[in-house]
Amino acid sequence: MSEHSELDGMLAYAEAIQNPRRDDPTWPMPSFDGNDWAEAFVAQMAKQGITVDHGQMLAWFCGALMRGYDEARMRAAETADA
Repeated sequence: MSEHSELDGMLAYAEAIQNPRRDDPTWPMPSFDGNDWAEAFVAQMAKQGITVDHGQMLAWFCGALMRGYDEARMRAAETADA
């Protein structure tokens, strides 16, 4: 893969993260919005006949996403210090 096409791919991914489309089959994967994840999870559970509280899932997904962000920042800081 050439550097140019890698950059194009990175740009497309960055744009997808900023503007996730709900008709994208990978949604909510490009999103860092806990509400998107909660919405997708609640909808998936509803398809299986399971009722899940959106507010609880929103809190859970926001916490999980933030923990992942914190972990990435910590690892980046360790790498920069090495």
